[in-house]
Amino acid sequence: MAKNKNDDKGNAAENAARYHTTPEDKIKAKKWFKRARELGDKRQFDYAIEYYASGLEFWPDAVEDACKPLHGCAVARRQTGGKKPGFKDTLKRSMNDKDPKKAFVNALWLFGHEPENVAYAEGLTKCAARLRAEDTCQWAAGIFQKSLESNQKASSKQFLSLTTLLEELGDRAVERNETEFAVACFEQGVTLLSVWRNRFPNDHALEAAIKNLSTKSTITRGKYKKGESFIDSVRDKDAQKELHDEKLSMQDEDQLDTLITSAEKAHLDNPQDAGCLRRLIDLLCRSEQEDLEKRAIGHLVAQYKRTEDYGWKQSADDIRMKQLVRRVRKARKAGDADAARDAHVASLKFDLAVFKERVQRFPTDTRAKYEYGLRLFKASRFDDAIPLFQAARSNPKHRADCSLHLGRCFFHKKYHSQAISTLQGELEVYTIPDDDRAKGLMYWLARAFEDHGDLEKARETYGKILELDYNYRDVRDRLDGLPAGS
Repeated sequence: MAKNKNDDKGNAAENAARYHTTPEDKIKAKKWFKRARELGDKRQFDYAIEYYASGLEFWPDAVEDACKPLHGCAVARRQTGGKKPGFKDTLKRSMNDKDPKKAFVNALWLFGHEPENVAYAEGLTKCAARLRAEDTCQWAAGIFQKSLESNQKASSKQFLSLTTLLEELGDRAVERNETEFAVACFEQGVTLLSVWRNRFPNDHALEAAIKNLSTKSTITRGKYKKGESFIDSVRDKDAQKELHDEKLSMQDEDQLDTLITSAEKAHLDNPQDAGCLRRLIDLLCRSEQEDLEKRAIGHLVAQYKRTEDYGWKQSADDIRMKQLVRRVRKARKAGDADAARDAHVASLKFDLAVFKERVQRFPTDTRAKYEYGLRLFKASRFDDAIPLFQAARSNPKHRADCSLHLGRCFFHKKYHSQAISTLQGELEVYTIPDDDRAKGLMYWLARAFEDHGDLEKARETYGKILELDYNYRDVRDRLDGLPAGS
């Protein structure tokens, strides 16, 4: 019997379909996630990981709500001496179980107990791909890639494994017409290839991978309509023109309106396609017109309500925060002090609500804690800001800034000994002795010495700042104002 081409297409689309989570299962998952967050706050990381994994069994693609917090708990657990999985654990929790869901949960557990293990990162990525939990697969692939980049003992076979996973992930996205998601996967693969080439320059499998992924990334990036093959799709001249129009740095108003109308229709026709919505949001926000941004926020909020994916609400809040900051700048530029003050208060009030919610939702996210701490500091709520800066200091990216603001909080609370200890401790490990952050640390250290009555150390620290930057803030005036002698 002859094989029907339409049957092949139907099978391909079915094989490429994402894992579908019902609203009922999302409700069940959120109960597990809520309890997991509570346990994470209490630093009961083993139990928190178990609860996150149990919730992900119901909602495997909950990246923001569960995968990222689970990873945070996993890192914190290892930093506090948590044990690695033993041989019996790996036998009991096989990542090759016949049941894809069970294999996925097993991989989550093993990864949660040893997140730095390349094999567990690879296993989690493969299990998510097998389950078709596409968002989690892409997130896990990023973890896997970082593990390969930092592990000099990683094998060429592991690089090939991840490249293949990313290519297959992108291919499935193409079948679903999720163009932006496909491009992200292909381009992540191309980035990985450069690391692979530097590590294994004579690997024969590398050249074929480079050719395949580079071609797919270039073609798919244009959001060309898919034909029978990638080569056929290049022939779509309308798609090429649309790509060209979108990539122009400036568009006239009519052209932008045309692009927005086209993107809005594509989103309404394919409301489940995240790529279509992201493209629409990009176009609506490109000109920084508040009426268009308001439409973008409306689309994002509607998508959040429809999917219960908190990432869409975060994007809507980010747009609103940028709007409020622009109003502050505009009022200051116009010289209207009252309007600038009112706009600043409104901006700060909104930011506080946003980051409070994010910290409550993602209690292990040090970035959110740092940002919330900054807003509390600006609002002079030092008692609330201090524990957030202390928690966020565990992230090396924010350590120095957290120490600076923590020291300033102690200073404003008149806890001068704590301010001195915090600022001095950071200066001892800070590696750039003459940048603005270093000068800020020294300035507030000198202020703490001065208020504490240790005038000789204050004089010495102010003097060091002058050697770096003679016009830094009010250092000369403060130094000149210190009483002579000890």
